[in-house]
Amino acid sequence: MGTWTNDDGLHIKYGTTEGTSTHPGGQYGGTVGGEHVAEVVIDLTLLTETETILNDVVFIPNNAWITKVEVQCIEAAATGTAIDVGLIDQDRSTEVDYDGLLAAFEDGDALAPGETRVFFEDHTVPASTTGTGALVGQEVTNTGYVSASRTDGTAFTTGKLKVRVWYVSKGLDVTG
Repeated sequence: MGTWTNDDGLHIKYGTTEGTSTHPGGQYGGTVGGEHVAEVVIDLTLLTETETILNDVVFIPNNAWITKVEVQCIEAAATGTAIDVGLIDQDRSTEVDYDGLLAAFEDGDALAPGETRVFFEDHTVPASTTGTGALVGQEVTNTGYVSASRTDGTAFTTGKLKVRVWYVSKGLDVTG
């Protein structure tokens, strides 16, 4: 029931936290055009005002070009105000951009289960949606874990969102 960072810089979980994640997610790649997708389910009731890494295996690599962010409602949100979704550096404490993927995205837009919002650099679908982060349509200059927080002290009492970050890896050196 705890964590520590070993001498190699690896984040180690032990006890009841070993092998668990409160925000399930993963990554897949090789789609048409070489796009990759990082996906995480955010339980809004677990968010605080402190930026938190959502999943230990969901990250956006250095030199990735973020093409879009999709938000799909799994469970309608209630009570809370808005969320930020961004990136925390691999050291697990340094900000890459805390609201670089979604900036003050209102639980709002009154999403019902199954509804989806899509954020591009220059537009959103539907057009009335707000909250596009500054990294959308940009190249990430540092590998970062996907993170989230609520924007104020008002806690969510319900709500789950599936967030997908679409990106193209540019100049990735896999030779070491």
